[in-house]
Amino acid sequence: MAGTVYASVGNAVHAESAQSEHTAEATASQDRIYCIASISKMYSTLAVMQLVDEGKVELDAPVTKYLPDFSMNDERYKDITVRMLMNHTSGIPLGLPINNYLYDDVDSFAHDNTLDIVSGLRFKAAPGEYASYNNMGFSLIELIVENVTGMSFTDYVRNNIAAKIGADHTGTAWSLYAGDLGDARVSLYRGFLPIEYPYQMTAGSGGIYATASDVANFGSAFFTGNDILLSDEAKTQMSTRWNDDATYESYGLGWDFVEQVKYEKENIKVMGKGGDVPYMNSSLLVAPDEQISIAVLTAGNGSSQYAGLMASALMDVALAERGKAVSDLTPPEPEIKDIIPDHYQKYEGLYCCGIFGIAEICRITFDDTTMYKEELGTDNTLPERFKITESGSFVRVNDSGRMTADREIVYFEEKDGKIFIRTELFAVYPGLGNKSDSMYTGEKMEENPVSPSVQQSWDELSQTVFVTYNEKWTSQNYETPFYQIVTDEAFPGYILAKNSRGAKAEKMTDEEHALFFTSIPSTANRDLYDIEITEQTYADKTSAVSLNLSDGTRCRSVDSLPEFTADTTEIPLHSGEAVWYRIRNDMDGKSIAVERPDNSAVFVYNKFRELLYSTHVRDAVNTIDLPPDGYIAFVGETGGSVKIFK
Repeated sequence: MAGTVYASVGNAVHAESAQSEHTAEATASQDRIYCIASISKMYSTLAVMQLVDEGKVELDAPVTKYLPDFSMNDERYKDITVRMLMNHTSGIPLGLPINNYLYDDVDSFAHDNTLDIVSGLRFKAAPGEYASYNNMGFSLIELIVENVTGMSFTDYVRNNIAAKIGADHTGTAWSLYAGDLGDARVSLYRGFLPIEYPYQMTAGSGGIYATASDVANFGSAFFTGNDILLSDEAKTQMSTRWNDDATYESYGLGWDFVEQVKYEKENIKVMGKGGDVPYMNSSLLVAPDEQISIAVLTAGNGSSQYAGLMASALMDVALAERGKAVSDLTPPEPEIKDIIPDHYQKYEGLYCCGIFGIAEICRITFDDTTMYKEELGTDNTLPERFKITESGSFVRVNDSGRMTADREIVYFEEKDGKIFIRTELFAVYPGLGNKSDSMYTGEKMEENPVSPSVQQSWDELSQTVFVTYNEKWTSQNYETPFYQIVTDEAFPGYILAKNSRGAKAEKMTDEEHALFFTSIPSTANRDLYDIEITEQTYADKTSAVSLNLSDGTRCRSVDSLPEFTADTTEIPLHSGEAVWYRIRNDMDGKSIAVERPDNSAVFVYNKFRELLYSTHVRDAVNTIDLPPDGYIAFVGETGGSVKIFK
């Protein structure tokens, strides 16, 4: 398509380029189908905007008008509008539910239970207060499309989007799994091992599948004057910032950003959306007036950040071909002052700090010349160092007191009686370009005095390791199933809930509950959950603590797990509850073979809680080596059993 740039990057990249007057094309594996991850939000947003064009949906009408059964644990849910779902200002705290990423399987659990999951949630912010990235809002958008049209979301995308632009390889997990899109799925690997194909169950938020060329063609629907899918008015609504304040992220409707400094300084409008799911990453950039659409899809251990850098480099090439040269941003050069004024002492204290949903507890202190930011609850004891600048901000420096190549500039801001940290990040990626971001990344924590019994109850759980037990046997979350509770005398009244995907800071309320508490007005405040501790009787007839997250995750203490011994010969399976064992030391170096039913899986982890073996690897060997002090999990359906052979 004239005016379109697209790229597809696989595990092994042997990219060739074919240039024409209006098209640059990386042909490594452009005919392969990927999960385009959160670029899917653009498809669900476009679907709603088509319904707006048809007069069937009003952007500022309450969600309840189109989803009468929608509710939350706060009457303010009635104030959430359709627009708020699409620009991330709904105030809904939760990200994705359980059973969302499945190997070689499709299951409607996440879709069918969306309203039930949301109904028990409380708000992280009043509807419309600020934008903070939220996947759940687009699961609700998916339901709105279905309720208004009477069609499945899969059929709507096929008939009203893909068919109209000739995107023959675009669909959802359901159409891909049914074989409608052909056998063109990109190959995926964990390390060097090929894995079964993973499917994303929440189509509206991240479960569209397509080729890079299909996605680039989809992006051309946003070109000025192109009315194949949308009116210009609808596109204008989508490309308008949710808020004019430049200190906030520049979300549009669906878009991650509708302004980017690099292009704005040249008076060029560029909009973008990125996405990440396990093993696949994506980026879509559109310059509507220049009629350039770029899609980069990658597979492997990448990220949408790197896909976005590649997309930006391709955008620069395409713009240059049109005589519109764009130069890279240069790092800020703040002037450092020698002495920190005394009034900054009021900013000392504990902060919840993070970015993109990872939240740590940090302590900020000052001496006469330096600000120190120390991460607590970890083994990292070396604080980051910052120097004050002429403007009153603080810039990160190395041990020699010099600014680092990647600029990190911190501002303290007071809003509504609270103290927030706003961070400007300028990162240099050699050979790929650079990137500049600005967002709120921290909030000063209030003291949370709790009774000695409450503190003791959580202290007793501190350093306890938990394992997820209630996801389906095909769930990818069994690759990273371990959670840990951390308390520290440095942050009394609070806990950190940690797993390999990051940490969340929670406020103790009683012996059984710890709740999210932050109000950071940015994507740093995404994917929040509450925690409840209960006593659970498991299928093995034992009773032990269960760590329950408000996203539906249930975790069992590893201390309560039975031991896997030489006498273990058969494991009965139970739907909705993984059968976990600790591997006893005397099994070190021994091997087992398993005979299992079709709808089941086996996972083995070492003592460091790293995944060593999974039956979701294609052609997985049947002989399993057992690590010392490790763990083994058997997951399946009631009525089946796994037989063990020594």
